[in-house]
Amino acid sequence: MEYRVLVADDEPLALKSVCLIIEQRCENYKIAATAENGQEALQKIREYVPDLVICDIKMPLLSGVELAAIIRKEFPEICFIIVSGYQDFEYAQSAIRSGVTDYLLKPIVPSALLNSLEHAAVKIRKIHYTECNRILWTIGNGKKADMQKLKRYIPYRQYYGAILRTNGLPRRFAMDKTREIYSDINEQFLIFGRDEMEALYLIPKKLLSERDFLRYMEKIQKQRKEPDYYTLIYDSRPFSVNELQEKIRKMYQELDLRSSVGITQCVNLAEPLEISGQQARELRELEENIMMELEAAARTKKAGRIRSEIRKGYSALEKYRPSQLWMENFTREIMAVMRQNGLSRISVPESEYLLSDAFFYAVSVKMLTDSLMDIFLNFQREELEEGKADSQEYFDKIEHYLKLNLGKPIMLMELCHQFGISQPYMSRLFRKYSGNSFSQHLTELRMNRAKELFREKPDSFIKDVAAMVGYEDQFYFSRLFRSYTGKSPSEFLKEIADEEESIDLLS
Repeated sequence: MEYRVLVADDEPLALKSVCLIIEQRCENYKIAATAENGQEALQKIREYVPDLVICDIKMPLLSGVELAAIIRKEFPEICFIIVSGYQDFEYAQSAIRSGVTDYLLKPIVPSALLNSLEHAAVKIRKIHYTECNRILWTIGNGKKADMQKLKRYIPYRQYYGAILRTNGLPRRFAMDKTREIYSDINEQFLIFGRDEMEALYLIPKKLLSERDFLRYMEKIQKQRKEPDYYTLIYDSRPFSVNELQEKIRKMYQELDLRSSVGITQCVNLAEPLEISGQQARELRELEENIMMELEAAARTKKAGRIRSEIRKGYSALEKYRPSQLWMENFTREIMAVMRQNGLSRISVPESEYLLSDAFFYAVSVKMLTDSLMDIFLNFQREELEEGKADSQEYFDKIEHYLKLNLGKPIMLMELCHQFGISQPYMSRLFRKYSGNSFSQHLTELRMNRAKELFREKPDSFIKDVAAMVGYEDQFYFSRLFRSYTGKSPSEFLKEIADEEESIDLLS
């Protein structure tokens, strides 16, 4: 990717010299504009918004330091290299303190300029990476991104797009902080996940043909593991950066409409979708019949009959493959009936959290029904579980079990069976004693263990450490590691090496 440079100097020869070096020896830089005084530079910076400004420290109308101070407030992402004469050394130091990236002494030596540009490129690349991720977060969370920034920081002009969601939709009522997932700075595909179960792929058309893109979609589908299900929404037609926001919005919208508990689906937006009006009418009629039978059962307050009607209802709905969002609304209707008949003492905010968790972890309608049953009829289950499990000591046993098995696949329902606790109750324990959901806490334990392993054996391969904490996919592990630590595994290992080198120098 080319970075845009503005060069400002009131000496024509010096200006021409800097431009010539950049044009002839710097493939990743492009001259966006030049200026011969500070005021002209300010005007053109506002017009072109370059990535880097190289300017003389003393210019007519506006000095380089004054220019840097103004631009720092308006465009903090723009990097500055100040050029100074020997007699202006202290002036240049004040510029450094003002936030400029580097300074060069006149007369400019080509090698010194090249070194400075190389140093600036590292910083600019990180800025582009951060801004690109910020744009993806904005779009991914249903907000509108600034079009000028989008064109500036999204590196390629045309993309293919896809969203892969494993299991249920993101929890909308979770009380723990969701950690977004981003592609590594060195990856050419742009990847964003609203949580660790999701990946939005933006794949440059320049890198893959349509045929190769479809093959890549097939490869993604084959990576699924039982008992998980997934929803893959993609568009085999490439689209421009101008269309990017609308295309992503449509993919997320389709994900919401299509995601159905336990059903693996692959939807290409380039192909026409058939919607059956007859099926929708049958589903509405079925819902009305289920609710009528359930209300009658609830009035009897007989748990056995209520359970039977709930199971029959969800089983009958399963063949219609209703969307998760439809099922969530249906479930809230049942919850309201339970409350009206005094069968559930759970508050509305608490029930929303538990329902959201149940849909998030369920990999089949049967598993979902089992979890919901304990929420609907919590007055019975709570009496069985409250005394034996609600303690820090008991939760410590659960956490100890997780730590012993970090290298293995761990499902929430397996953990529930291991300790004889229902899924809703287990979710409550994690929220109460760890402050996080089960999945967040498990990932946190795995990342902490990974950091320990890197410190114990800094010469380890990243893929080996990933496997030791339960991840077969090294790249997925690396994205998670960055999300939890703020550093990639490579950066973390370099930090360890630097620390050891500093200790060696002191000893």
